[in-house]
Amino acid sequence: MGVRTLIVAVIALVAALLPGVAQAAPPTADFDFSQYRSVNADAYRSLAYSDNGRHYFTTGRWSCQIGPQANAAACKGRPATAPPGVIGVAFAGESQGPYWVRPGSSFRLGPVSGFRAPVLPIGSRITVVNVTCAVPRAGVVACRNWNRGFQLSRGTHRFLYPAGDTAHDGNPKR
Repeated sequence: MGVRTLIVAVIALVAALLPGVAQAAPPTADFDFSQYRSVNADAYRSLAYSDNGRHYFTTGRWSCQIGPQANAAACKGRPATAPPGVIGVAFAGESQGPYWVRPGSSFRLGPVSGFRAPVLPIGSRITVVNVTCAVPRAGVVACRNWNRGFQLSRGTHRFLYPAGDTAHDGNPKR
């Protein structure tokens, strides 16, 4: 039995025993990063103490980070479908987000140290601390952990929430 099969079996067992626990949303085409080429994450990590172990990358108009804690990611930028005043989007851990980041929030977007984030090429993905981000095509970036994520482009956004999470529906109609 492979590790992936074992993990899926354990998650199914836990979901059956604890029906009140939200299940992970099934991957959709927007959030399936398996076909993208993986990059060496070390090239994207800032070694500066002030950046607290974060990994940074840019792609087109988006400036993104993974970390510092597991399951967290954010991108600076504003798609056309974002509410007024938004400067980015983030998810923090397994239970928070995705949500819009506004000016003046305590969430930091971008390196403090002056680290120059490398470009994540189109068709590539980076995985760090349970988060994978990918660049499916020019002008588009997507990030997800096991149950939360976002996809951004100039014209629109898509948020991924756990299955059954009816409290959030930040997605524009398709």
